[in-house]
Amino acid sequence: MEQVAEQQGGIDSRVAAMEQRLARLDLQTQAAAGNAARAEGLLITFATRRSLERGAPLGYLADQLRLRFGDARPNAVQTVIDAAQDAVTLDQLIARLDGLAPSLSQAPSAQGALSWLSRELGELFVIRREDAPSPAAERRLERARLFLESGRVRSAIAEVRLLPNAAPAADWIQDAERYAAAQRALELLETTAILEQRDLRDGSGQRVEQLSPVDEVVEGASPPA
Repeated sequence: MEQVAEQQGGIDSRVAAMEQRLARLDLQTQAAAGNAARAEGLLITFATRRSLERGAPLGYLADQLRLRFGDARPNAVQTVIDAAQDAVTLDQLIARLDGLAPSLSQAPSAQGALSWLSRELGELFVIRREDAPSPAAERRLERARLFLESGRVRSAIAEVRLLPNAAPAADWIQDAERYAAAQRALELLETTAILEQRDLRDGSGQRVEQLSPVDEVVEGASPPA
């Protein structure tokens, strides 16, 4: 009887050890699946960015954005999808700004002579012919173009808004703001793919339970001495 009891105890120990090992394997599988889902979500955002940069339709990417990020970031998803439906590229914004430059450099047609003179003196302390392009406006346009070329669209918009004759650029400003909003939304989705802990979903629509690798590193760090 004692031998039987010892054998039973050994079996129970082995069963408990096997159960612990299976539990660890299950956790490792969940972690691998969660990390894979995060990586896939990040790739989806990268592919979406490339499509927007080319002005191409999103196609299946729109469905993937809704599936994976719709719960976590619905507004950002909708912003990106709306921008793609009437896409504008950075090259198009630059070309259109170049086309608008002559009219944007001129003084507003309704501007009085006294107002024009005060503005020019305040900016340059140089009196020129009223129909001559403003050097200040030309420099502002140059800065706006440089901002566009470096991807700083919001800074370019700010420069164009400050032009004395910004009215002809109203449609350009609207499209540039839509482009900038889509870029901000994509940045948010990229961050969500890495850090979101609750509402991120995988390709089958299942919630990603695995913590972000960044959070795991923080949790696993040893406390300072």
